[in-house]
Amino acid sequence: MKPSLTKHIIFDFFDGKATAIQRKYIEAWIGDEVNQELYYQYLDEWESQRPQFAVDSEQAFGAFQQILQETQPRPPQPVVVKSNPAFWTNNRLGWSIAASVLVVSMLGAYLFRVQIQYKTYRTAYGQTAVYQLSDGTTVTLNANSLLRVPRFGFGTDTREVFLEGEGEFAVTHTENNQRFVVRTADKFQVEVLGTEFVVYARKRGKRVFLTKGKVKLELAQGQQLYMKPGNVVTVANSGRYQLRQLAPARPFVAWKEHWFYFDNTPVSEIAIQIQERFGVSVVIPETELAQKRIAGNFKAEKADDLLEILAELLKLTVVKNRNHIELRTIKQA
Repeated sequence: MKPSLTKHIIFDFFDGKATAIQRKYIEAWIGDEVNQELYYQYLDEWESQRPQFAVDSEQAFGAFQQILQETQPRPPQPVVVKSNPAFWTNNRLGWSIAASVLVVSMLGAYLFRVQIQYKTYRTAYGQTAVYQLSDGTTVTLNANSLLRVPRFGFGTDTREVFLEGEGEFAVTHTENNQRFVVRTADKFQVEVLGTEFVVYARKRGKRVFLTKGKVKLELAQGQQLYMKPGNVVTVANSGRYQLRQLAPARPFVAWKEHWFYFDNTPVSEIAIQIQERFGVSVVIPETELAQKRIAGNFKAEKADDLLEILAELLKLTVVKNRNHIELRTIKQA
């Protein structure tokens, strides 16, 4: 099909005018990776011709997927508003209807803002991956991690990316001394200038380890903290942070080669690491076992590898249930 005709069909889809056959065509067309960048260009062009609104882009993307799965086109839904001042003044239902109509309109105009502006790199459980950004910066993502970068390149002022999970950054210096900023959830950000560092940002807290260069941390409470090579900063969800000087690099980069580094680490912490890296829920019913500690380096590319090591070291039995795994001490006869 001619590119101009494809563009016309996609614009009709964005406007809610596409037929069921046209939606099937779009679904097959966008399934080819070769066409995906062109699709986002069309989407960017379509959106630039219409007013922009700030709404939930994730919800909009879910609505898009639901539309693609429908076999019949949605009929237009006309909204009739009668000129009745008493209705709008005295009936809260009227305001609710008006708000609902406005939200629907906003969703249609703002569809896929995150998908348009940012390209997402994602790793699965048990997977690590290396990516090179447009400025030459290299990012190594740990398992179960996500990195968003501007789809159409960095601006002239700041190179800004968003991280969920854990990643190592080797930032390339630019001629105009352009800042490089890693943002995470909860208003936590790492600002650097030509450096190497590791950022951990998961539900239970944040951590930054600096290999070389200079780093400035901005904490949620507005505090700023400057780091030197060898420093590691751990930030709890409460906002409290701890700075350690001259920490060894091994514990913070071992994951790149699928190694686990334990330094007097409790079994309960190891269970959390298994959940984060492999997506396997580990339950330890015995308090004494959960508090036992382990030291050493162990390579494990899947959860079973590490569970076998734990079972051998601590004389455990590994019980696999439907939704989780239990670790229990083997009872002596």
